[in-house]
Amino acid sequence: MIEIQPEVLPQTNNSVGIDLGIKTFATFSDGTKVDAPKPLKKRIKK
Repeated sequence: MIEIQPEVLPQTNNSVGIDLGIKTFATFSDGTKVDAPKPLKKRIKK
């Protein structure tokens, strides 16, 4: 069994929404997009 102590973070009024997808890994509410990682495609040699 593992026990951890929760860390209390300071409250802020900053927040961001994140939409997780398949083609685009993540899209943030400010419009920033993160492409999905493609580790298999890089390793396959044609």
